[in-house]
Amino acid sequence: MAAIGVTILLTAGVAGYSVALHRILTQSAEDAASVLSAQTAETLATGEHTPTEAVRTLPAQRSFLQVIDDSGKVIAASNPQVATSPITSARPAVDTQVVTQLSHLGGDEDPFVVVARGVQTPTGQKLVVLVASPLDVETRTIATATTMLAVAAVLLAIILLAAIVRVVSSALNPVARLTTEVGAISGAGGSDRVTVPPAGDEITMLALTMNDMLDRLSRSDAAMRRFISDASHELRSPLATLRTHIETAPDVDGERAAVDRELTVTEVDRIYRLVSDLLTLAKADDQGLALQSVEVDLDDVVDAEVHRLRSIATGAVRASLAPAQVNGDPERLAQLLRNLTDNALRHTRGWVAVLMDDDEPGWIKVHVDNAGPPLPDASREAVFGRFARLDEARARDSGGSGLGLAIACTFARAHGGSITAGQTPDGDCRFTVRLPLMPQ
Repeated sequence: MAAIGVTILLTAGVAGYSVALHRILTQSAEDAASVLSAQTAETLATGEHTPTEAVRTLPAQRSFLQVIDDSGKVIAASNPQVATSPITSARPAVDTQVVTQLSHLGGDEDPFVVVARGVQTPTGQKLVVLVASPLDVETRTIATATTMLAVAAVLLAIILLAAIVRVVSSALNPVARLTTEVGAISGAGGSDRVTVPPAGDEITMLALTMNDMLDRLSRSDAAMRRFISDASHELRSPLATLRTHIETAPDVDGERAAVDRELTVTEVDRIYRLVSDLLTLAKADDQGLALQSVEVDLDDVVDAEVHRLRSIATGAVRASLAPAQVNGDPERLAQLLRNLTDNALRHTRGWVAVLMDDDEPGWIKVHVDNAGPPLPDASREAVFGRFARLDEARARDSGGSGLGLAIACTFARAHGGSITAGQTPDGDCRFTVRLPLMPQ
């Protein structure tokens, strides 16, 4: 915008100067022609000179001088170029003057300013004195001056724009650095802070305020993470003790006590898994997952999970394996698949399928399908949120903590992959894990 503004101002200045100079020089030529026409008319009006003598005697310099009668016939002329026909068709009355301009005269292509003045001789003859003053010098002067001024304006514009760019860059560089540093801060719990510029201006105050805000967020985030971690650790121990006690308690009331004990153990197991899942996510948020980095035969991991499924599933479990080696943590990958297959078992209306797909070069996909309706498009991202509940049917999960898919998504991303919700070609529910293969 600054460049456009400077260009417009300088262009307007050059144009205004050119117009003003043209008016001044044209007026000067017009004044000279008026003086010459007045002198010639005066000598004719007093009878001091005949038209021929007046044309020859008065100094016309570079101008063309004509005297014509009221019929338009040229009586006298200062130059053979204008000896045959009148310079202009203007015929002013006696003692009046008319000013016009011509684009060229005779063989001369330069513009002229023409002054016509009416006069009456002592014998009563009415004549018209015509003076054509060339504007070639004025035109060249205007062109030269305009060109020089335009060049000077361009140089001035370049200097001004360079100065503006330098000033603006100097002013915005701290803001750009601040923006880059803020964008690089990955979370409120980190130790990263923005660099405080030494200028002591508003940018410095902004950086200081932002660092204070990050300090407060970091303290708040650390306190929240400590609470989750401490609470998880503290809850796991008494829950484990309670479960052991319930499992080993004597059956004093017969069958009813056994049923109550089984229900209590189930609920304690659910709380235990919830606490374990919370602790896993808290560690992932706080310091990242501690993953092994070994070569894993993913087809073996999938095969083991399929065997587990077939031992607990009431419906059919289909599988299709493909050899695939990935770099990662076998325990985390097994947990990722278990969370997906447990989710499939909870929501299937019959069968479950685990299929490996290697049709994309450099990647392996594992599809976990079930005989249930696919997720709506609007819910396929939200389902990976923590404690996600999409509808009443899913809210009545038996045994689910609402964190399984969130943990699976965290594990997939930690291995450089992704997980998505979709549907099979037949319209059933599908979850797909996509992981990078080991380089061959």
